Amino acid sequence: MNAKPRALVRLVRRIKRDDAFDIDPAIGAGSLVSLLCRRGFMALRGLVLALRSRSFVAPVFVGRGVVVTDAARLRLSPGVTIGDYCRLDCTGRLGISLGRGVTLRRGTHIEVTSVLRQVAEGCVLADRVGVSEGCFIGAKGLVRIGEDTIIGPHAVIVAENHVFTDPEVPVRQQGVTREGIEIGRDCWIGGGAKVLDGVRVGDHAVIGAGAVVTHDVAPLAVAVGVPARVVQHRGADTTG
Repeated sequence: MNAKPRALVRLVRRIKRDDAFDIDPAIGAGSLVSLLCRRGFMALRGLVLALRSRSFVAPVFVGRGVVVTDAARLRLSPGVTIGDYCRLDCTGRLGISLGRGVTLRRGTHIEVTSVLRQVAEGCVLADRVGVSEGCFIGAKGLVRIGEDTIIGPHAVIVAENHVFTDPEVPVRQQGVTREGIEIGRDCWIGGGAKVLDGVRVGDHAVIGAGAVVTHDVAPLAVAVGVPARVVQHRGADTTG
């Protein structure tokens, strides 16, 4: 690797506080230049969003077609990347907080308040959380996701449930419950998984693709299925 990519790697590692960041030697100079040009335009959009949110941090990278409502309730950190066509609806008691090096891939939607009659809580993503394409996070109750957690494409995390006990009254008129969701650090939430309100996922846990998590998952547990059940623990000896 020549001097310029090495310098770039050092810079990105410093911004994201991520010593694991690197650039594959197979990426040619032309591809790298193209990527840096695109990042430059994203950084310009990031400056505008940082001013709107009054975060006053840089660099922040913002893709095309990003929609942010109530930007004053958005807290940004250096190295945040918000991909094309993401939507952040920030109105809420805590709004949305994105830690250092957080990445939201194309089409991610984080929604806090959705109806004016009841203000919602908010969403806190710690450092280096990675959210893949097309994910939805409904943060009516408080959603906290710990550092270095990664979330696969089209996962759904919703911190709200509708009350439906009275069949004589429309469900939409019976109110909601909001217990909140907490996902620990260094977790992996598989593609298409769904995490429902009131769930706590412990540090280093893995949730399989397509799983529906309705109960707490212990640290280091691997949970799969509908509803999700623990099938093993990371680091445990499963031979025999």
